[in-house]
Amino acid sequence: MQEFDALFAFYALLLGLAVANVATAFAEMYKARGRVMIGWTVPLLGALVLIAACQQWLSLFRAQAGVRLGAVELFICLAMALPYIFISQVIRPRYDEVASLETYYAQHRRVIVGALLIPVLASTIVNIVYILKLNEPIAPVIPTMLIYQGVRFACIVPMLIWPAAAVQRAGLIVLLAHTVMVML
Repeated sequence: MQEFDALFAFYALLLGLAVANVATAFAEMYKARGRVMIGWTVPLLGALVLIAACQQWLSLFRAQAGVRLGAVELFICLAMALPYIFISQVIRPRYDEVASLETYYAQHRRVIVGALLIPVLASTIVNIVYILKLNEPIAPVIPTMLIYQGVRFACIVPMLIWPAAAVQRAGLIVLLAHTVMVML
């Protein structure tokens, strides 16, 4: 097995856990739909985790020429995937203990949104380190990186600050659309 194949399999396993957890959460939401008000925020968050997992997987696949297997790369995979696994578990409350997923999300918003920030920070650091490590000129990359990471930060930071459901939903919708556009 090649180095990249081993790392790719490890990362796919981690991201697959998040995808499976979200699929299970969606099934549980469907089953609880008559007893629990579902709303829009938690399903949007689940969709974001699904799409972000796919986008992260594609990003690693596209970067395979410069990726090697080592402790640093494993830790990067953990930093990028574990927050999505965590979120995919946290969006699944015990449905006999909640009346509304909107209320549940509001109660746990800072932890959930804070977890969304971890892959963004990790990605920013990793991208900068790789650019510097490869001795590539950083100036041509700055505008693209500012747009890519700037949109992500511009969505997540307000979600951390303002608890309004409209802010949460708008942030999740923009993050979702941005992630889909990055994938294409």
